[in-house]
Amino acid sequence: MTVPDTDRFDIREYGATGDGDDPETGAIQAALDACAETGGTVYVPSETYVTGPLRVGGDTTLYLAPGATLRFVGDYSAYPTVESRWEGWDQAGFHPCLFVENAENVTITGRGTIDGNGAYWWELYETPTAERPTGLQERLAEFERRNEKGDDVSSFTHRPPLCQIANSDNVTVSGIRLCNSPFWNTHIVYSENVTIHDVAIENPADAPNGDGIDIDSSRCVRISDTYINAGDDAICIKSGKNAEGRAVGESASEITVTNCTVESGHGGVVIGSEMSGDVRDVAVSNCTFTDTDRGVRIKTQRDRGGVIEDLRFDNILMRRIACPFVINGYYFTPLDSDPQPVTEGTPMVRNVSFRSITARSVETAGFLAGLPEQHFEGVSFSDVRIDATRDLDATELDPAMAAGYEQRHGLFCKSIADISFRDVRIRAADGPAMRFEATDDVRIDGMETETEDAPAVSVHDVTRTRIRGCLDSAETPFLRASGSNTQTISIAECHGPVADAVEVTPDSDATVERF
Repeated sequence: MTVPDTDRFDIREYGATGDGDDPETGAIQAALDACAETGGTVYVPSETYVTGPLRVGGDTTLYLAPGATLRFVGDYSAYPTVESRWEGWDQAGFHPCLFVENAENVTITGRGTIDGNGAYWWELYETPTAERPTGLQERLAEFERRNEKGDDVSSFTHRPPLCQIANSDNVTVSGIRLCNSPFWNTHIVYSENVTIHDVAIENPADAPNGDGIDIDSSRCVRISDTYINAGDDAICIKSGKNAEGRAVGESASEITVTNCTVESGHGGVVIGSEMSGDVRDVAVSNCTFTDTDRGVRIKTQRDRGGVIEDLRFDNILMRRIACPFVINGYYFTPLDSDPQPVTEGTPMVRNVSFRSITARSVETAGFLAGLPEQHFEGVSFSDVRIDATRDLDATELDPAMAAGYEQRHGLFCKSIADISFRDVRIRAADGPAMRFEATDDVRIDGMETETEDAPAVSVHDVTRTRIRGCLDSAETPFLRASGSNTQTISIAECHGPVADAVEVTPDSDATVERF
């Protein structure tokens, strides 16, 4: 990779030396400011430069040569207060380490490293509030007064992201390594036409709020050929929280993720829980997720409101994951909570497609739960292979997932209007391979299962169940139907015991149709 043939602003010509531990913020920022006036390239040579927070202006390429490092200073007083968005709310917080704001035509590239010196901030985060420096306590109290969100100051969520792209257009980040972020690593908010390509994003596993890439109320975002090893969600898509998020009304949309490698973290691709401004038109393909708690995770809760719709996940390999597929309307709330009135705060998830996915050595095949007052809609699986034989650790799961977790190595589905499976194979350590509750329409076409001492499919209060072309060699019933609201079960073109092995429990008046 070579430096673009444009006007070049070498930070050494502005006084940066890279030969000590003293911050060289003034010299580096002077080069960035000069470049923003005329356009061109800010050149960072192959040394380590300690710096305070920096701001990148429009028509600027920031180029880090191989071996170059920008290491941000560990000193909260060096970071002024700015207005931005933190965890779904517009509010005051610390200036991002590298800030692209209100800018167009920006590129951050090269083969160097941007290091957020996160350990300094993580230690402060872990320090009890009363033991933090007095000046820091005063800053956090100031944020609390200005924000009026009711947040607990001790949570300290206003730490600076490593790289924030805000209210900007046509921004590219490529080639570089972004590591050790104080808060989220890379945050794209209120922006459009943003490309992240061939980037390495690395945070330790214990980094608090150490997300990899957060796409927040932004459109036309492309992430490709990127490596992420994060302490929290790897790629997260958000659009604001609750009433304020709905009032702002800026969706996250037209997002593509392809050819990415994710190792470790809470989730490979995560949507929500801040989704009040809507999330739509997301395509994820040709990725691998390894040692993440979840693979694809959609999470929301009552009072979020908003719609998540039209999502496609294709050609993904997952390994050593707690749960590869999660759609959870009960994020941090009990699964057995009573229905509530439908309001503008009732969220909706619809039109989600999973295709050509293999998940090996996972703990439970899937967890899909809409809300009893508003069922989620249109979930489909095609050409999916799941090996759910890994030992369970329910302590890692959301309360909604952990509640009544007995025999849930298989896929669990509740309060979904319509869900379909075509050419799906599930190997479950115990329990039914699929369990459905309070669901309207279940379609299973060409499924193969391996279960012992339990039916392959269990339906409870499912209005209509349609099974076609399935194969099961177990001696137990293929399907067990229960619940007074379970009605019609149709079975066609099945082989082996499937055609006859349907058990209807005494509490159900379900009818079985065979074709």
